[in-house]
Amino acid sequence: MEEIYEPLDKSLQHVGALMNAAEAHGILSSFLCVSQSDDKWLQHILGNAYVDGLASGCQKQLILIKNYTLEQLSSVNCEFNLLLPDDDIVISERIQTLGGWCEGFLFGLGLAGINTESLPNNIKEFIGDLISISHIAPVDESNDTNENDYTELVEYIRIGIMTIYEEFINNGTK
Repeated sequence: MEEIYEPLDKSLQHVGALMNAAEAHGILSSFLCVSQSDDKWLQHILGNAYVDGLASGCQKQLILIKNYTLEQLSSVNCEFNLLLPDDDIVISERIQTLGGWCEGFLFGLGLAGINTESLPNNIKEFIGDLISISHIAPVDESNDTNENDYTELVEYIRIGIMTIYEEFINNGTK
């Protein structure tokens, strides 16, 4: 999904959206995980541009990403991926963007009215981890282990999101 990130991010900036592509994908992913079918997520991403109808091109991009992400989440091959910048972007920026993705996901859960206290313990623990990751601090660029740590963190989040999706789809949790 890396080749999708930059064009969407530019489109969101162009229309004056309230967040970047990673945060937007985090919100979208949380809505898809908890089976929310309304367009509330779009309204929060696009802000006044949604109301004014000025962002129709960007809105179309977001709908395509919604459909693509839903296909990934429901795939039997566990194909879900977070929408993040390319690997050629400096690691500190990618880590900050990952924190923003987590922040978007958590915000989306709140928008969807999810009571996290009623969730299974493993999911509550994962949500606690997302809260911690959303506050992640910049890193020293000279440390080679940052790249591996980042990759492992993205994979951990990816698996956790698929677990949440399965919990809501299979068990109808709310």
